[in-house]
Amino acid sequence: MKKNIIFLCLLGLIFTADAQALAPQDYAKYYKIDIDAPVPTYEELAKKYANPDAFYDRKYDYGWNISEIFDEIFRIRITANGNREKRIPFEEEEMLLEMLANVPKEIYPYIGPYMHTVPGIPEKILNLPGIKETKNKFPDRIAPQLADIPDLEFLSPSLYFILMPEAWPQNFPRREIPNMYPSYPKVEYDEEFYKKIKKLVPVEKFFPGQEKAKKITRSDFRTLEPTQTSLLTSADVKAFADTLDGVAEFGNRDSNFLNTFNAGIFLDMYEVENGSGIKNNNQMKDQVNPCQRLIQKIKMLGDDKANEFLKIVGKKGFTLNTWAYTCDKTIKAYRVSKINRNTIKELNAFAKGLYMPEIRSFNMQSQAFQMSTIQGILEMYKAPMSDVIEVKKNRKILDEKFKKMKYLLVSSPIAVHY
Repeated sequence: MKKNIIFLCLLGLIFTADAQALAPQDYAKYYKIDIDAPVPTYEELAKKYANPDAFYDRKYDYGWNISEIFDEIFRIRITANGNREKRIPFEEEEMLLEMLANVPKEIYPYIGPYMHTVPGIPEKILNLPGIKETKNKFPDRIAPQLADIPDLEFLSPSLYFILMPEAWPQNFPRREIPNMYPSYPKVEYDEEFYKKIKKLVPVEKFFPGQEKAKKITRSDFRTLEPTQTSLLTSADVKAFADTLDGVAEFGNRDSNFLNTFNAGIFLDMYEVENGSGIKNNNQMKDQVNPCQRLIQKIKMLGDDKANEFLKIVGKKGFTLNTWAYTCDKTIKAYRVSKINRNTIKELNAFAKGLYMPEIRSFNMQSQAFQMSTIQGILEMYKAPMSDVIEVKKNRKILDEKFKKMKYLLVSSPIAVHY
């Protein structure tokens, strides 16, 4: 059941948090990461949080290998449940009801049919207006990219969300029209003045093929000891970009992707339990500082994995920590360098609190989630102008590397909004 709830959240539903609602800036402290903070090992957290009884043991691997003996434990459970006079309470019922109330009704035809196939969904939810009518019904609006596929009506209801036209960004392109301002010369043309300029700076020096005097600047040097607040240089960004192919190979080796993904889940649960995490929204840290979180997870996996990753980034003179700091600062500056006018407007609205009256109308759980998310988005775009300038010098190579990696650092997302 919990897997199904997670799946529904991935369809774009608003996930709620079970915590007291604070102002957005009150969550800023949660996004500061200490890579060297003591954290239990992966094995210790897995033993603590991984519940071996969470999933029902079917006693068989494949449908053609089912035993002829009925499972006695399953018989006892369904008999006991069937004899109850009171409906078994559904743990996430209120949360799911609030999700459905907060999403546009146009989404219902794409999630309702699937919900009707999920065992255990309460009738209270399935009989909601708009959800009830979607049972066994194929959506009417289909994305043009999929409309011509034959036998599309036989698609599994769990995949109906990809049929929604709004799920395809190319169906709703954002166009930015620059403001055109007439330009006028500030001073009249002075022939004598330009004659003097030509004597001081001969035009021959600007002919094609002329060698340009190269000046060595701070941008050409690596930062000796990068920290969370030190400024980037172009050389830092190039060195970081040169490590990305090796990082991608690390993620594809063995079970590194799965282990770091699971380590992130355990780390979120551990931090929330110990007061250093945001309840039900701690995964936002992976969006704000994906690289520092990745190093935390790798260190949790043990010295072998940490040394394996160090061999990759160490080729460019990085330690685990200095690579993480350089990586996060580069990604944040990269986000700012790709920002558009619409995103700037949204960030300004967040920073000025223009959405607060609407958010205050939600219950405390939703308020907490919205507030922490807003602060997380603001943190994602915190980058000094100096870092942005250095990243823009190398943005083409970063575009190529990130695209090749599918915007994923092992299991940490390189979240970029255009």
